[in-house]
Amino acid sequence: MKHLVCCSNMLNERPSLDRWLGWIKKVADGGILVVDGGSTDGTEEYLSENGVIVIVDNIIQTEGYGPARTHLREMARRHFPGNHWCAYFDADETLNESEFHQLRFLKDYLKDDYDVIAFPRIDWHDEAMTKSENEWRISPDWQARMTRLYSPIKYIRRLHEQISGHKKIYANPNNPKINHFHRSALQDKRDFIGRLCSKLHAEDTEWGSSYPKHPKEDFYYEQYKKQGL
Repeated sequence: MKHLVCCSNMLNERPSLDRWLGWIKKVADGGILVVDGGSTDGTEEYLSENGVIVIVDNIIQTEGYGPARTHLREMARRHFPGNHWCAYFDADETLNESEFHQLRFLKDYLKDDYDVIAFPRIDWHDEAMTKSENEWRISPDWQARMTRLYSPIKYIRRLHEQISGHKKIYANPNNPKINHFHRSALQDKRDFIGRLCSKLHAEDTEWGSSYPKHPKEDFYYEQYKKQGL
């Protein structure tokens, strides 16, 4: 058996944690680690009380999503040595329990030629999952979220992070699907993410030209300049 550490970056996610921790504990047989960006709503305390390793660091705000993913891998190796896989799931994401067996099969039996597993992500408009923005069979929004912990992998770009230094990516439509609920979040949270992403894109002097602006990015950047994050 090859063990899996589940990791996440979080900031003020307490309302989502009962659901998130409920399913994460069923798949993370190697441990759970969260890098908290300075929550003020009890996120850090709740996670610590429930056996999660919590590290306080606002790396996403200062360095971006790519470095934050690489940092999660480094922290997972430090705090959970000997584990084989590392996976990253945000607080507004879930996997269906009916697909946990497929996740375990991949974890234990995937050929060593593949050191990355990509999951199709479904962008739901509501938590009841009645309407989605994308049809995963046609537009799966592949997410390279599970990596062998001791492979020489790094994530690059401050925004829309990309993986580098890997061998092969196993992207199969039968892989577990990530349910993503960002669109059902409160407007204040969505606005914060909009300001943060516009900031990171503007600061990404190395890779920023390699991905296009979001349609509302200029609006959020003006908002960021006026009020900050």
